[in-house]
Amino acid sequence: MKKLILLLLTAILIFPQFVAAAVTFDINNLRAVIDSDDIVEAGKNIIFDGSNSFLPDEDAETTYEWDFGDGTKVSGMEVVHSYTTANEYLVTLTVTQNEESSSIARDVFAYDKLAILLTDISEQKASIENLTKKAHDSGTFINVIESYDSTTAFMSEEALSKKLADKVTTINNADTIAIWTTRGSGINALTRLVREKPEIQAYVKGKTIIVISEENLKTLGRIMQSNFDIIQPKQIVLTRKYKLEDLIKAKDVDTFVSDLKAGVSEYLIVNADTRHISIWNSISYLVNFMIAQGIPSNTIVLLLMLPVIATIIALLKQVIGITTFGLYTPAIITLSFLALGLKFGLLILVVIIVTGAVLRKALEHVRLLHIPRIAIVFTISTLILLLMLALATYLGVSELATIAVFPMLIMTTLAEKFVSAQSGKGVFAAVLLMLETTVVSLICYWIVEWQFIQNLMLSYPEIILLLIVVNLGLGRWTGLRFFEYIRFREVMRHTEE
Repeated sequence: MKKLILLLLTAILIFPQFVAAAVTFDINNLRAVIDSDDIVEAGKNIIFDGSNSFLPDEDAETTYEWDFGDGTKVSGMEVVHSYTTANEYLVTLTVTQNEESSSIARDVFAYDKLAILLTDISEQKASIENLTKKAHDSGTFINVIESYDSTTAFMSEEALSKKLADKVTTINNADTIAIWTTRGSGINALTRLVREKPEIQAYVKGKTIIVISEENLKTLGRIMQSNFDIIQPKQIVLTRKYKLEDLIKAKDVDTFVSDLKAGVSEYLIVNADTRHISIWNSISYLVNFMIAQGIPSNTIVLLLMLPVIATIIALLKQVIGITTFGLYTPAIITLSFLALGLKFGLLILVVIIVTGAVLRKALEHVRLLHIPRIAIVFTISTLILLLMLALATYLGVSELATIAVFPMLIMTTLAEKFVSAQSGKGVFAAVLLMLETTVVSLICYWIVEWQFIQNLMLSYPEIILLLIVVNLGLGRWTGLRFFEYIRFREVMRHTEE
């Protein structure tokens, strides 16, 4: 390989005129170019343009011959053609000038029905690809808009929202809009697009949006009422994943919905008639109002999760006896895990703690007051996080840079907690306290990450009032903690004797 490269370089240096001639010859060749859509609607006139073909001689007579792959052949630089039957066709353009010809072929798929599928279910990627192929064979084109690489609902919503913004024409032409995502990221991305581009509302008005989910449909229906109010489609239909193939096979969405109503499959319809306001769901109405005003539902989920997290921490501290950096610190760590994802959140946490420990050791021999010392730790931690964000952006995880900034900055405050604990209690005690705090945060994360809990809190935010009652009970706890029973078991045994 090295010898070949050396030979080429030698040829360029010794015979530059021949190389230049060869390049010129390639550039000046006649080249046919087709400008048209790859996906077209059957029965609709489509423009096929060959005007961007490269012609060595602009003044010479030129002919353009088109073969549309369905038996139709026409001549002309720009032509109009329509396919009567849904199928995949090979379109060929032959450009002839001065007895020289150039041909180019392009696959064009004519569809009977156009569907959009928003998804981030990476474990179902093979099934979705198989469904797309089956639909293709039956004349339906499924435009899959995916965010398989997203690790959290926040990142998935960000990625889907950006990709949807580039598919405005497809949304307008789509016969079916289906959403199969986790934690409502798909419907939230569409809602966000409608808020940012109000003209999109006219494209979805009168259409039925199908949402595929394995969660409790009644709970999801309460959540998506606010999405319906913003998007204002004809209706939102929630059903199970086994109905997705029936949706693609159905003549149209109305036929699919009629079959749902006539069958025994699980489904729920959200429309203008399903909105009910009473004193018992006043907080739910307030949540829906905030979402309608543009506050992201994922942000509201984090707010609703905070009382749940605080109650879990109170239970673990008061009843179990786990020691943490207060209540605020594990709560903030848990929220950061929810926003960043567990792997990246733990990585940030480790970076901050290691940075704090190393810098404290490095600054031991420098006579500095406590506050400037902490400021230096913050500064170095911020620089390291900035490098991590740059690396994430370089690797193509651009959504992380958009979402992760504030959680990461909040987590840098842990450096002060850890350094202060090192100074007051020693390295071992500080590390042990940080480990217990992290364990509590992980327990809280695994509980509140549960989709059922998130949907329940978003659907019935009135549960927050019950959490106040639970904390009133915990506040009156006077018994020994579980760990105290273990710690003082010998004393208690001798007391009983």
